[in-house]
Amino acid sequence: MSSLGELVRQRGPFASVYLDASHDTEDAAKAMELRWRGVREELARQGADEATLDAMEAAVLAPVVGKSGRALIAAHGELLLDRVLPRPPATETARWSDLPHLLPLATWMEPDVPHVVALVDRAGADLHGYDGSGDRTGDVHGEVRGDEHPLHKVGGGGWSHRRLQNTVEETAKRNAAQVAEEIDRMVTALNARLLILGGEVQARAGVKSELSLRCRDVLIEVEGATLAEGGDDAAFDHAVQSLVAQYQFDLDNDVVEEFTAEAGRPDGLAVQGLEPVVEALREAKVAALLVSDPELGDRTVWSGDDPAQVALRENELRGLGVEHVGEHRADEALATAAAATGAKVVVTDAGLRDGVGALLRH
Repeated sequence: MSSLGELVRQRGPFASVYLDASHDTEDAAKAMELRWRGVREELARQGADEATLDAMEAAVLAPVVGKSGRALIAAHGELLLDRVLPRPPATETARWSDLPHLLPLATWMEPDVPHVVALVDRAGADLHGYDGSGDRTGDVHGEVRGDEHPLHKVGGGGWSHRRLQNTVEETAKRNAAQVAEEIDRMVTALNARLLILGGEVQARAGVKSELSLRCRDVLIEVEGATLAEGGDDAAFDHAVQSLVAQYQFDLDNDVVEEFTAEAGRPDGLAVQGLEPVVEALREAKVAALLVSDPELGDRTVWSGDDPAQVALRENELRGLGVEHVGEHRADEALATAAAATGAKVVVTDAGLRDGVGALLRH
């Protein structure tokens, strides 16, 4: 959520939309037009202006190939967020309100794990780095190509044969070192949590031996992938996505386990229930906001112009000198405050008082 800090400080009201954007059938474009027409009419009924609806429409009607969802947030005629979701949302949402509706992103957004993917052979590698922000502006792609001759051993004997064999090994080793150097640079630049390595077995072994300890600590190898023409790119992509998703799932589980452990201590760094969580968000003490009830019932909280200014009661904010105060849905205000203060958001099925808890920084 920390990547949305700039968005939540924009001036509302906001149109927030989560919908099925699948484009996997012959009539997908027509179906998308019909879905959007219904969403647009609903937002207009709620009070959305034409300029904002037009900005969203231009994005919505641009097809995304395959089965997917789409998250869009716009305000004052400007599209502020456009994310492709890994799957369609279970229920479509169209909301016009003073605050952006961000909580669904914690459930549907692609994993935000910075990672590097390297597909290697003995001549070089194709490299892809993902910064984890979700908007792909920080992602990097590259290709490393070393010497290609000689790279193939031949049968035979004698001194000339041995010299050629040695030259082949030296060429492959130089290329591996060159690939490893670029991987090291990319992993460091992105602070990658995962390095996923695929390609020829010998090439992987050569690159692995040249990698820094930092890279080897985050390395996972994928069998069966190849740079050769005819390779199964879809299977490799699926393997990469599964590894990244599993890593994110494990991270979320770690947060829940840490919260449970802290909640069991007399002075632990965990609180649950709307009142202490809201107070902790206001004081920017929340490392992770845990939500077990995405709707948070029909509860509301108060917030000021700064999205981190939240309270259960209006007079609390007035007493702190906040002039412009408004009452907002808790599911919007809490996620917005989390984004504004750099807190992680985890949707969990753990039973939490009032459907919400927080793991504290201090």
